[in-house]
Amino acid sequence: MRLQNIRAMARKEWWHLLRDARSLALMFFMPTMLLFLYGYAINLDIMHAPIGILQESQDTASNDLAAHFEASRAFHVVRRFPDRHALSAAIQAGDVWAALVIPHDYAAGLARGHGRVQLILDGTDSNTGRLVRNYALALVNGYAMSLRGVAPPITVEDRTWFNEANESRYAIVPGVIVMVMAVVGALMTSLTVAREMESGNLVMLRTTPLTRGEFLLGKLVPYFFVGMADVLAAVATAVFIFDVPLRGSVVSLALVSALFLLVVMTQGVLISLIAGNQLLASQMVQVTTFLPSFLLSGVIYAIANMPEAIQYLSLIVPARYYVALSKAIFLKGVGPMVLWGDVLALFAVLVVLGVLLAGKARKLGLQ
Repeated sequence: MRLQNIRAMARKEWWHLLRDARSLALMFFMPTMLLFLYGYAINLDIMHAPIGILQESQDTASNDLAAHFEASRAFHVVRRFPDRHALSAAIQAGDVWAALVIPHDYAAGLARGHGRVQLILDGTDSNTGRLVRNYALALVNGYAMSLRGVAPPITVEDRTWFNEANESRYAIVPGVIVMVMAVVGALMTSLTVAREMESGNLVMLRTTPLTRGEFLLGKLVPYFFVGMADVLAAVATAVFIFDVPLRGSVVSLALVSALFLLVVMTQGVLISLIAGNQLLASQMVQVTTFLPSFLLSGVIYAIANMPEAIQYLSLIVPARYYVALSKAIFLKGVGPMVLWGDVLALFAVLVVLGVLLAGKARKLGLQ
């Protein structure tokens, strides 16, 4: 081991790092981003969970219980439902995680020592549903104890919609499909274009009559069909092996899947043009696609339970919108038009990425 040789090799590697500013920036950015995301995005406590209240009687006892929920830090009462039809529509649209129904005979039952209320839970996220149920039971029991100082005289009859068995795989498997599509779609396209740049073929294309749009579409079309085949295989596995119910339309699921696949593929091509080589492109895909899809899409951790700044950051994560659409089609059986805001958001992300991609390709000299 000769120190002079080690010093020369280390000096050469330092200069290589300093010349490759993109890799150096990624080395410093990734640990900071991981710490930031894991520290703020992962929250297993319930804070300001969005719920609604259906109060069938306006008596003092019902008003008092409703006010107790409104004053709680665990819940945020976002809706007061006029009837059960409005309650059902709000849960289907994902506006609330749960709904408290205070029946018209609640006050009379409470006076006899056995009041009764109903708690309806959205079961598309089984873990969040269990947390909301436990927090609601604890809140009602604490309120009941404050009334009598003895055994709680209020019974909470809870019912879980869309996932009556409260199976966690019903929520996890559709979400895993989203992550697989996000990573595979972006990774496939990013590596293929970066390979052309490394081999010098992209420079040679400038001398051909091939236009920028023709080159990009020609690159994307084969991978689009491969990605859709992956979606079909993943959905079939979810339904026939994991027994996840597909209550919605297969056509609706295929349409939103195709839209999301176009988004992540466009993102992959943009990453490849920025990176310039396959190694950096694969690393950037992991940072900009896999991690946000895992942490900020709502597939594992509920977005509404994250800090407000993280919630705003998740708005630029395409997987957030596809997770909502996928779970709604799988478990609720609703069409994309019920969640039209998520569909429009995916279109908007696709347009923005397309404009950025066209600008980057123009700078590289593609016609």
